[in-house]
Amino acid sequence: MSVLVLVLAGPLQSWGTTGQHTYRDTQPLPTKSAVIGLLGAAVGLERTDAAGLAELAALTYAVRSDQPGTRVRDFHTTHTRDGRPMPLSNRFYLADAAFTAATAGPAPLIDRLQLALRNPAHPLSLGRRSCPPARHPLHSVHSNATDPVAVLTTLPWQAAPWYQRAHPDHRMTIHHDAPLTNPAARLHHDHPADFTPGRRRHTARPVATLALPATGPGRPDGPDFFDALNDWTP
Repeated sequence: MSVLVLVLAGPLQSWGTTGQHTYRDTQPLPTKSAVIGLLGAAVGLERTDAAGLAELAALTYAVRSDQPGTRVRDFHTTHTRDGRPMPLSNRFYLADAAFTAATAGPAPLIDRLQLALRNPAHPLSLGRRSCPPARHPLHSVHSNATDPVAVLTTLPWQAAPWYQRAHPDHRMTIHHDAPLTNPAARLHHDHPADFTPGRRRHTARPVATLALPATGPGRPDGPDFFDALNDWTP
C-alpha cells in the first residue's frame, strides 16, 4: 500500500455534487468524485470504462482544508452555436483556496497514478475545465503507508504565504472516509459509480472529520501562483 498526495490550489475551484443548468453550486471541499475524475484524466480513463473507474473509486480518500477560500458567484450567460440565448445561470466557485488531498491504495496503482500525473493524458482541472491549477497537483508519494489521514497530519501547511501571514491561528480540518459504524460519520453523496455521459451516477460514502491544532507559521512546498501577484507592483 502507498499514499498519493495532491495539492489542489488555484485562483478558482468548483466542487459540485448537484446542480442544474441554471444553478451550479460548489461544496466547500474537493469531492471524492472530482479528485477521482482528475486522476482519471491523468491516466486517460474513458468515461465508459466501468472497471477502470471502480479501481480508482476503491482508493481511500481524505482531504485537508489548508486555505478555505471565498465563495463567489458568476452570473453566467450562454448561447447555442447558432446564436440563440440559453437560460441565464448562476455558477459558484471557491476563490483563492488550497487543499491537500490524499488517496491510499495498492502500490502499483499509486505508482501508475504518479507517473500519469507527471505526464497527464488530458489537461487537469480543479472541478471544472475552466479552473486550472495554480501549481502542479502532484505533491508526494508515501510508500508503505496505508492511512491517508495519518499522512495529512504530518505534511506542511499548504496555504499561500499571504494567507499564512493573515491567519496564523488557522485550524485545518481533515475530512476522510470512515466506516459506517463510526457514529460521527455523515453521508456524502460523492462516491463515483458511473461517469458515462447522460448516466452519471454517484453513491453515498460515510465521512468523518478530524480537527487539527492551530497551524502556526509554515511555508507551502513548491512555487505558488499568488506569490508573483503579491510581489507585483504597477
